[in-house]
Amino acid sequence: MRKIVLQSRVLSVILALILILPFFASCTITPESLQFFLDQALLQGMITPEQSRLILEAVRSFQIESEPFTYEEEYVIGRVVAAAVLSQYQVYDQPELTAYINKIGQGLAFYSARPCLPEGYHILVLDSEEAHAFAAPGGFVLITRGLLKLTGNEDMLAALLAHEISHTALGHGLLALTSYRMGDLAKYYVMLSTESAQSYNKEAMELFLAAVHDFVSLISVQGYSQVMEFEADAEAMRMLYEAEYRPSALGDFVVTLENSKDERFQQYSMQHPLAEDRLSRIGSLAEEYSQRAELEHRKECVQRLDSLLQNEDESWHNSNLVCEQGFLDSGYELAKENLIISPVSLELLRQERFEAIRPLF
Repeated sequence: MRKIVLQSRVLSVILALILILPFFASCTITPESLQFFLDQALLQGMITPEQSRLILEAVRSFQIESEPFTYEEEYVIGRVVAAAVLSQYQVYDQPELTAYINKIGQGLAFYSARPCLPEGYHILVLDSEEAHAFAAPGGFVLITRGLLKLTGNEDMLAALLAHEISHTALGHGLLALTSYRMGDLAKYYVMLSTESAQSYNKEAMELFLAAVHDFVSLISVQGYSQVMEFEADAEAMRMLYEAEYRPSALGDFVVTLENSKDERFQQYSMQHPLAEDRLSRIGSLAEEYSQRAELEHRKECVQRLDSLLQNEDESWHNSNLVCEQGFLDSGYELAKENLIISPVSLELLRQERFEAIRPLF
């Protein structure tokens, strides 16, 4: 009988937590109201003083961890994650390849869920034959040249970049990092907020760096969750469609990855859902996109360009216009390219420049 009563009280505590946390996180219950609730539970013998203290601490921690990060915080975290990756890999010193990858990547980011990050997107090629890609918070994307070698044309390359950019644009890196070591990150920000700008808390920083390094190691082996991977696939296909690449190219990349006998590529494949599951979803989406009217899409492109270039010179009609101003111009140039060149000629142009740059992979 005593065991049953004890179990009932434990269940009551768990139920209380389940009921309290969502309300407290959404600010519909104040700390004072929570304390009153716990005091009443103590008086009725539902919980012990120690359990009351633990519940109060858990709820306060949950509230801290549930607060959204600002972009400035996300960018700082992203830089630390990128630095952790770069402590293991060297940047590939091929300016021509880097410029080419960024032209495509920045153009795709123009169509992403978050096209205008304050610090923009940063795409780096890592000098490694391994097959790895890291999509960090704050707009950082790092891809090994070994993974680039799996792409057989610019559409497949764009599909790979769009998938990784989607992870960043959808905030997957931040979600994965905070869920993995949420307590450390929360403690870091609580401590940091109480310190002056001249003297930050060393313990908090060490906790944060440890969380980041563990996260990088974990993502390198396990990758993101299946839900996040499917979301990134769907978002990547939308971006490819908007940029007038073949959305089905993502399926081509998955097939190539699956058919590869190289163990390095198999490791990357294992970080994602089963190929058959990915291909089934990709196939369905590709069919939907293929049924959309090209005329409607081009009209959307024109409207988007008009809104961006309302005060710009009409010289954008010149097909030889060179991108010189980073992200915005990359998206603009890509859209311009789509509008003034026939689909057949555009495909030939992209394949020619891909073949010209491919030896640098």
